[in-house]
Amino acid sequence: MDSSSRRVQAERNRKRLPPRRKAYRWTRRIIGVVATLAFIGVGVAIASMVAPDKDTTSSASADAPTATPVKEKAKKKAVSKKRAKPKGPTKAQRAQLKAAVAVVREKGYTTLRTSDYNVKATFRVLVGRPVGDAAGGSRAFFFNKDQFIGNDALNPSTKLTVAKAGKTTVTLTYGVYASGDTPGSPSQKKRVRFRLEGTAIHALDTIPLDSARFQRPKS
Repeated sequence: MDSSSRRVQAERNRKRLPPRRKAYRWTRRIIGVVATLAFIGVGVAIASMVAPDKDTTSSASADAPTATPVKEKAKKKAVSKKRAKPKGPTKAQRAQLKAAVAVVREKGYTTLRTSDYNVKATFRVLVGRPVGDAAGGSRAFFFNKDQFIGNDALNPSTKLTVAKAGKTTVTLTYGVYASGDTPGSPSQKKRVRFRLEGTAIHALDTIPLDSARFQRPKS
């Protein structure tokens, strides 16, 4: 059979086969895509089952050490409470202040401010005013710890306050009268430092004269 005869025969055979439908071709394509996606899904599922759970591991590792800092903080807080010193003067120091106030009272004076008495210092002071005499002026009473050792001056001062109190040095502020001042109202001030040397009191500055420190108001 020559080539032309074969071509004629093939054409006849092609016409005898039923025509392929387009729907058939699209169905096969869709089935292929679905099968591919299913295969990929199975692979992902297997990988997720084999891989370790990162969230659980990280959360467990993050939660585990939190207990230690909390315990350490609690221990530090308990230790700090034990080491904390009591606030304010001790019972013995309060007793010393009470005894010093009693000494001032025995001398015929009443204490003006107990806060001037520094229980932690070696050199301590209280300022007193004559009992029942508000215009009688003030005097400073010095103590070597709890022992009374003397006054700032022999005579009182109209205005006398404690400006500063250190361990062994006390600074007093005196009211000083200027010319024309009304008795009982000095207009000027002078600070005088006193230092404890052994058991003696030494004035490091000049104390104003009696007449410059005290003038009794006229009744």
